[in-house]
Amino acid sequence: MKAAKTLFPLLLALAGVHSAIADDIDSGQVEMDMTGTIVAESCDIDTASQNQTIHIGDFSAGIFKNVGDTSEWKQFDIKLNNCTSAISQSTVAFSGTSDGSDPSLLALSDTSGGGGMASGVAIELLDSSMNAIAINSTDNGYPITQG
Repeated sequence: MKAAKTLFPLLLALAGVHSAIADDIDSGQVEMDMTGTIVAESCDIDTASQNQTIHIGDFSAGIFKNVGDTSEWKQFDIKLNNCTSAISQSTVAFSGTSDGSDPSLLALSDTSGGGGMASGVAIELLDSSMNAIAINSTDNGYPITQG
């Protein structure tokens, strides 16, 4: 509906331009090329939030004795810029190799190539309310906060 409200005044303005041109040219033809884009309401992802590397720390294997044991959590933020006023929330999706035992968790990878990677351990992403965010799926949306 907003696009229709915006396009109507544009068409009226162009009709006025066409009439003015027609008055100046008696028998000639006027060719007009118009280009434009209609986009959905959106935000830009801040460049500092793109392609983040988050060092989660080094942990002793002894802290992961039982299923469900966790380390300290590491906070990271995704900053959005230039959000239009119509946007009140945003969805987020994290992709990666899921854990073989629990596909909602992110599997570890052996980045050293040494083969000494821990087993039975995976990474769980949590939102600010400590609710799990599943890997390779889209969430229900998060409110956008200013600041």
